[in-house]
Amino acid sequence: MDEPDGFSFGRNWQKFLDDMPAGAGRAMAAYVRDWLGDDLTGKRVVDIGSGQGLTSLTASQLGAEVLSFDLDPHSVEATRRLWDSAGRPTSWRVEQGSILDASFVRGLGAFDLVISWGVLHHTGSLWRAVDAAAGLVTPGGRLWIALYHRTPQSGLSLRIKRLYAALPGPGKRILLGSYALAKIGKSLVLKRRLPALRGAYDDRGMNWWRDTEDWLGGLPYEVAAPGEVLDRVRPKGFELVRLVDAISEGRNDVYLFRSVSGRDVDQQVVASGPS
Repeated sequence: MDEPDGFSFGRNWQKFLDDMPAGAGRAMAAYVRDWLGDDLTGKRVVDIGSGQGLTSLTASQLGAEVLSFDLDPHSVEATRRLWDSAGRPTSWRVEQGSILDASFVRGLGAFDLVISWGVLHHTGSLWRAVDAAAGLVTPGGRLWIALYHRTPQSGLSLRIKRLYAALPGPGKRILLGSYALAKIGKSLVLKRRLPALRGAYDDRGMNWWRDTEDWLGGLPYEVAAPGEVLDRVRPKGFELVRLVDAISEGRNDVYLFRSVSGRDVDQQVVASGPS
């Protein structure tokens, strides 16, 4: 499979791993356990768009049988770096593939837990990707996905991303620096403090600078309102277990669904700030 054109999420993830903040792995592990529990022993888990591999690593450490795959070969390489550092466990496989490749997806089988955090909105076919991910969940299994939140500013975000993609290298660096400065200024105005830039990480272990470049370069770019996602997924036989609504532009709504059949479904909605 050829390397995707344009911005490489995988190259960005490799830079992240080269200078991963101390404690970032522990932060990601705590985040995953908060959503999925402390014990995945014997569960079949697939991580769609595994990126830097930290989610897959945590699932493996919690006892799961893990399959990680990503379209970007550099992301595959990044995930394999963590797989290698974990002692190359035979219960964790890393492959290259696309959630939009029907023949590839058919060969995967069914999983107790399907994960795709911040990936499906970058495929260029969001709803087809959501459908394919949901189709991998075994009855009684869970689907954990994160998708960009739709706001009135989403169109502007897309135009900024397209401008960044069209610029030559020097122009990209100028726009990236300008965008980063704008984020710093926004933090000063709204939070009255500078964001921690070097060596800092958020609740998922993500480095501020790498996350900024990831957002600016990340195309394709699609967004969805929580209501749209619920209307798409629930009729497939899923109940919503938990939802964190990002509310703001450029952030992910995080959904945890469970596959059910023959009974009414309930919803637990947790409104919060950016997740």
